[in-house]
Amino acid sequence: MRPILPVVVVCALAIGGGLFAYRHFAPQGGDGAGKPLPTGIQMSDLDGHPHTLDEYRGKLLLINFWATWCGPCLHEIPQLAKLQTEFGARGLQIIGPAVDDPDAVRGMLATLAINYPVLVTKAPEEMIKTMDQLGNSVGGLPFSVLVGADGKIIKRQIGEFSAAELKELVESQLPK
Repeated sequence: MRPILPVVVVCALAIGGGLFAYRHFAPQGGDGAGKPLPTGIQMSDLDGHPHTLDEYRGKLLLINFWATWCGPCLHEIPQLAKLQTEFGARGLQIIGPAVDDPDAVRGMLATLAINYPVLVTKAPEEMIKTMDQLGNSVGGLPFSVLVGADGKIIKRQIGEFSAAELKELVESQLPK
């Protein structure tokens, strides 16, 4: 009986850890499909002009939260810029809210060649609250929310998309 006890304890801890991770690290409500995008969310561009997510209604909107210190974010940005170029005329609008200091973001823009709006808040904590409103309660980056022209969430994802997966997803949601 004694040799079995450590195995049982390890299994119980593994199951408990898995349940904890699932409950605390999975986006709330799964991928969020069909839920309306919350209204009234406001951020500023790097010139300080306020913008709301409501401005982008009528377009296929990809909101991609990122930071200058996030390796996967920086890896994903070139594919986002490519998609914006390829599908912008067909109704895709990508925006890049940065969970970062605005000065750090300004310093990276030329290097990253971002061709879509980059938005910031006065403090990174405000952007984390915005991510939480959109279903990312753990603050993981990159965090993307794809929103249909009707203002309903199509998909949420914490972590980097593969280039093929994201292109296929965008193409399937663009107006024909």
